[in-house]
Amino acid sequence: GWEWDFIWRRPLFDNEIATIVSFLRDVEGKIIQQHRSDVWVWKANPSGNYSGQSAYHMLRGETTEGSQNECFEELWKIKIPRKISVFVWRLLRDRLLTRTNLQRRQVQINDLSCPFYKSMEEDSAHLFIHCNKIQPIWWESLSWLNIQGVFP
Repeated sequence: GWEWDFIWRRPLFDNEIATIVSFLRDVEGKIIQQHRSDVWVWKANPSGNYSGQSAYHMLRGETTEGSQNECFEELWKIKIPRKISVFVWRLLRDRLLTRTNLQRRQVQINDLSCPFYKSMEEDSAHLFIHCNKIQPIWWESLSWLNIQGVFP
């Protein structure tokens, strides 16, 4: 039968071992269906679809509107340029002017697809998580902050 065979690009650091062990436990026993296409599922939303609001709730571990407002109040206190605060606020609220959001606001959009990947609609999830043209920017940004992570 089929089995997992992970090959890491570099030796693992000690602080990564626990994360890798947790990951391996998660995939252990998962059955691969070779003749089906893979799909991404956002587990922070019952629909399985990403939204800025579900990401916010997941990151904050909160579900009430009041606590959401408190988070946004903290966002405005952070010492970063105002335009970055506004951008993050709009991203978390799914208020960026993506093609799908423009259409939702009754703006006539002939083509909802991503300009880089015509097979995908341009929405916040695609632009900030799935778009392969944008991911290198996020990797570089994370490296400036000494943050390690993975993108789906």
